[in-house]
Amino acid sequence: MICLQPFTPIYKQEDYDNKVNLTSTSTNSTISVTSDMSTMTDSTSTTVINNSSNKVYNEKYRVDDEIKPIETDCSLIKFATNIDTKEKVILKFIKEKQWSVKELEIMKILKRNKVKHCIELIEHFVDSETNKDVLVLPRLYSIPKVGLNLIDIQKIAIQLFNTINELHNLNIVHLDITISNIMFDENNDLVIIDFGLARICDGSSHPIGCGTQGFVAPELYFGDCKDTKPDLYSAGIVMGMFLEPFIHNCSLEDLGCRLARYSTTSLVQDKIRENYLFERYHYNTIPEIIFDACDLLVQCLEYDPDSRMTSLQAIRHPFLLKPESAFRNTEYSEFTSRPLKKTPSRTIIFYR
Repeated sequence: MICLQPFTPIYKQEDYDNKVNLTSTSTNSTISVTSDMSTMTDSTSTTVINNSSNKVYNEKYRVDDEIKPIETDCSLIKFATNIDTKEKVILKFIKEKQWSVKELEIMKILKRNKVKHCIELIEHFVDSETNKDVLVLPRLYSIPKVGLNLIDIQKIAIQLFNTINELHNLNIVHLDITISNIMFDENNDLVIIDFGLARICDGSSHPIGCGTQGFVAPELYFGDCKDTKPDLYSAGIVMGMFLEPFIHNCSLEDLGCRLARYSTTSLVQDKIRENYLFERYHYNTIPEIIFDACDLLVQCLEYDPDSRMTSLQAIRHPFLLKPESAFRNTEYSEFTSRPLKKTPSRTIIFYR
C-alpha cells in the first residue's frame, strides 16, 4: 500500500479563528433547512410504533399525535409541544437507568463548558408511570444529503471538526458520529446529536464495535481502544458521503454502508491517491480546493489511529481554511455536470 507522509499543519490558530468567523457570512452558500426532525434516533435499529394518545408529560409537554413515536434498542423517542411556549421538542425516554446516568453526565459537562454545535438539554424529568428518565431536547432539521455546493460542505466540516476538537479537549469521545447524528438548527448551523454512546476517556477500553456499522473505526473491533481517535475516522466517513458528487470514480458511494469494512475505506483511499492526489497536475478543469478535500478525506480514513490526523490537525487543514474565492466553479449543479478531463502527460525524448 502506498502511504502519504503525515499531514503537517501549515496554518496558525488565528487563521482558523478568522475562517470560522467568515463562514457565518458566506454569500455563496445554498444550504437550506429541509424537513423537521422526525428521524432523530440512536445508532441501533428503529421501529415506528402507534401508541401515542396525546398525553401530557411533566404537566407541560403534549405529545404530537400526527408524528409517530420511534423506538430503538436504547430509547423511545416521542415528539411533543410545550403547552406554555408552543416550542416543538423531543422527549427521549431512556430504557435503562445506567444509560441515562451516563448520557446526562455528558450533557451536563457540555452545557457547563458551553460547547457549541452540540444538542442542548432543555430539561430532564422522570416519567411517573414508567419511572424512566426523560430528556427534553429541541427539534432539529435534517441536512440535505445531495445538492450542497462545496462551500456548504466546507462550513459543515468546519463546525463538525471544531466541535469534535472541543469534545476531545474535554476528554470526551462521541463514538457515534454518523450522517444521521449531525443535523441543522434553524440557522443552518450544524448540531451533533445522540450522546448515548459517548464516553469520558478514563483509561478503560471502549466497548468492542461501539457505534453504527459502516462508521465504526477499525481499532474499536480489537477491544483495546481507549482514546478519541475513532471520532476522526467516523467524521471522515461522513465527509466522504457529502463529497461523493465532487470526487468521482473513487467508490465514495460505498461509504457509510452497513456492510462496509476497512477494505472499503482502504479501496477509497487508494483510488483517491491514484486518481487525484498523484495526478493533480494532469487535470485542467478541477479547482485546487478539490484536491484539498481529497487530502482531508485520506488523512481521516487512515487504518492506523497513530497515523490518522488529530482533531487539532483537522481544524487547521487547508480545506477548512481556504477563502470563499477558492470555491469558484464548485457549485453542485455545474460541477457534477462537467466531465473530468486530464491534460496529456509530457513525454521527453532524448536523441543521441
